[in-house]
Amino acid sequence: MNKIKFIYFDIGGVMNDWSNYFKTVTRKFNIPHKEFVEFWHSGDDSTSMTRGIITPEDFWKEAINKFNLKSAEDFDFLESWMGDCKPRKEVHSLVHKLVNKYKIGIISNIYKGMMPRLIEIGIVPDVKYSAVVLSCDVGFKKPEKEIYEIATKKAGMKPSGIFLIDDRRDFAKGAESAGWNTYRLDEKNIKKSVEKIEKILLSDETYLSV
Repeated sequence: MNKIKFIYFDIGGVMNDWSNYFKTVTRKFNIPHKEFVEFWHSGDDSTSMTRGIITPEDFWKEAINKFNLKSAEDFDFLESWMGDCKPRKEVHSLVHKLVNKYKIGIISNIYKGMMPRLIEIGIVPDVKYSAVVLSCDVGFKKPEKEIYEIATKKAGMKPSGIFLIDDRRDFAKGAESAGWNTYRLDEKNIKKSVEKIEKILLSDETYLSV
């Protein structure tokens, strides 16, 4: 049995609802949303951005050429992208409760320039994080083993003392392979998921078997 001491949160799908991503930009420039998303996933751009090799601004320049957009150079693509997200208030409340009992961290596949602004606009809770591990900073992304190794080192404890809250099965599996405890958030029932997490982590004695 292992005592949980450190909680890592994912951002997209956990701290926020990002299901409307790219809706603002595609409406403004009359781009079919499906085509824009397909362009986003095509090639190596999304992976390169996740690793911090290119920025969202670099991607937007490519999108301007791809879709032959006019008067688009000054459009703040990153700001519009983040504006499409909505905070998950139940999860934010959970973070504020847990920070009084545990060390809290963030581990996320995310892009250059996002993190400070996500806190400013309330998409990510503004609390004292003991560790922040972002793919764009470390050059590795979930579920690659290296990002969990970096996060374990930053947490400053054994893997068995770490608990991850994520919405993706493959990301949770990667963490479990690193020796972490995990909980997969159900995006279709956030309230129920948060209630279960509270029962696991806010009881008088929190022990989990790996």
